[in-house]
Amino acid sequence: MESKYTIPLLTKTGQMKRLTSFLMVLCMNMYSSAQDSYIYSKEGDEIFIRSYLVKDCVKNWLHKDMSDDAAYYVCNCRVSKLDRRFTRKQYRKYTNRNGRTININELIKEDSLLEKEMDECFTSSGQTTLLQAEGFENEFIAGCIKGIIKNTEKTPDSNRITKFCKCQLEMIKTRKISDREMETLSNPNSVLFYEMMYKCGDPYIEEDGEDGNWNPGLEKDIRGPASDTLNIFSINGMAYLKMKTGSFVQVWLFDTGASDLLINTDMEKDLKKENMLNDSNYLGIGEYEMANGMIDTCRKYRVNDIRIGEFAVDNVVVAVTEKGKRIIVGRALLNKFSRWFINNQNSTLILVK
Repeated sequence: MESKYTIPLLTKTGQMKRLTSFLMVLCMNMYSSAQDSYIYSKEGDEIFIRSYLVKDCVKNWLHKDMSDDAAYYVCNCRVSKLDRRFTRKQYRKYTNRNGRTININELIKEDSLLEKEMDECFTSSGQTTLLQAEGFENEFIAGCIKGIIKNTEKTPDSNRITKFCKCQLEMIKTRKISDREMETLSNPNSVLFYEMMYKCGDPYIEEDGEDGNWNPGLEKDIRGPASDTLNIFSINGMAYLKMKTGSFVQVWLFDTGASDLLINTDMEKDLKKENMLNDSNYLGIGEYEMANGMIDTCRKYRVNDIRIGEFAVDNVVVAVTEKGKRIIVGRALLNKFSRWFINNQNSTLILVK
């Protein structure tokens, strides 16, 4: 059982819209050296100096240096698409009165296939995401934020989401992450997915002051000896241990892949009778990914005085599922301890405060 997180991907369609929104208004430069090649009209007239257009695209649009291979590839590809594409009449239509500026953006709209072909220059480079992150930071972050909000029904924490998107941006730039690598983010088992989650955090988790990992401040949540050793019961390859909640001593499935404590509705009723669960410690609804990949929507409470061995543990999140009977203890409780480990030789769990 793990908190649901999906990390959201920027779609290529969204990237293209942002990247092609730049208004290409270029001045014709008729002073060129003999070795410069040109972009011609359909009739064969010299319209633009190719190198001038490529340089303008790289420096003023993608905000890159001419030595950047990916940027040069994209811009050279896009400029090449203009060659012999339009007639003299079409160029005159979008030339200003002084005859020295052509509105290329409006001209391209006359050719429904040209924009698609120019988009392919980006996708074929394999560096669409990186180019956007390096040249269009604000647009990248805005698209990331929009994608995250779209993929959750929770009330978003704008500061947390913005922080995540800025972290993602810097990670892409630093690591020079390719489009192919970015596609692996759709797989929650990929290395990049976990690297980004580890570095940038989970943008979907409510900011409640804890992330399930150990930190020195958690010592205040634990009362008891310096350490303790608990017996583990192994049945059919599964590990179980005894814990006490309220007046109930029960056997819990020990699942290191789970996060919070998971209980069933019957146990919820019992704990409500003892006032361990009530309106004052109710946290709302949370989504959890179960071991089979299904998503379960659970009620959440923050509970004190969970007894495990000789310890009493406070500030423990308990989730209530209506889809099963098994009660599960996960890593969130155990990670409050500075150290814990299993001794397989004698089937014990060692907890160190």
